[in-house]
Amino acid sequence: MSDDRTPSPAATALDMSSTGSPKDQRQGTQGHPRERFFYSTYGFSLVSHIPLPELVAIAPCDHPDIEIIAGHVDDTLAGGRQVNRWLQMADDQCQMWIEGIANYRVEQGQRIVIDRRVNESIASAASPADIRVYLLGSALGVLAYQRGWLPLHINAVQAPSGELWAFTGPSGAGKSTLGVWLNTRRGWPQVTDDVAVVKPEDSQPFLYAGPRKIKLWKETLEALQIDMSGAQRDLSRVDKFHIPVPGSSEVPPLAPLKHLVVLERGDGSRSRLTEVFGDEAVILLLDTLYRSEFGREFMAPEQIVQACEKLAMTMHVYCFCRPWSLEDMDNHLAPILKKAELG
Repeated sequence: MSDDRTPSPAATALDMSSTGSPKDQRQGTQGHPRERFFYSTYGFSLVSHIPLPELVAIAPCDHPDIEIIAGHVDDTLAGGRQVNRWLQMADDQCQMWIEGIANYRVEQGQRIVIDRRVNESIASAASPADIRVYLLGSALGVLAYQRGWLPLHINAVQAPSGELWAFTGPSGAGKSTLGVWLNTRRGWPQVTDDVAVVKPEDSQPFLYAGPRKIKLWKETLEALQIDMSGAQRDLSRVDKFHIPVPGSSEVPPLAPLKHLVVLERGDGSRSRLTEVFGDEAVILLLDTLYRSEFGREFMAPEQIVQACEKLAMTMHVYCFCRPWSLEDMDNHLAPILKKAELG
């Protein structure tokens, strides 16, 4: 659900009435007004006016948790404040204007409105896939925080023992690469990539998977010999691609997150896995939150800290230093493989 490009405001936006001229009309988001698409993601059901192929389709339901519609979004959020040039916040709403893509309003943890306004020719309109990047990234991340949930910036796989292992770290740390390597070389099922959600009210830290796609650099895809059919190029990085998660047509089995591994670059030739506890583990969990600046808008700081303290007591948190190479990965990941085999 991550979108790493820093957005800037649109200078001018034309009205997108469906009766307007072709130049004015919404591009790439307007489904047929009678169409409804039902999906599951992040532990909730949703109904959408536009197709969302990255999500798992489900049977129609009478009372979905979330509604996503293509509609009109005012340039100014009523009762809101301007956080920066592209973001406005209110007590229970958030509005994001992504230049050349769309305007998104997230309301009360229940509804997302997408307003695709074009101020150039139809040829310059963003593709539906580009529009979905921010919908499934920042917009759903905001919605999770509005519900009091914690979105985590991770890649998660399931070890042979059945326990979930998640990898996190700064952009480029290799969390997706390690997850995909464990999937393709060791057969660990891929659960989710980029963002997943935990709900503080759960008795255990159950992990709710996000959109069923993986983001990988081209050199990683080639090194792991992964088929690039259907790959979508990343918006901000020309050599990074989004590919479907294996088994992406099904909702992953719900299981608690037992191991969180924070990736660090190692200086030597040997890997080192170190478990951390107490305040250090809590700080690492806080650093794992996806777009934590959004969280502070909708959750009190002490609420977030308490939720992370609860998580730290129910899982193992590690720092993992390894050589920065795809070569000899069996040896590099030996500390993790050994611990995972012990269960």
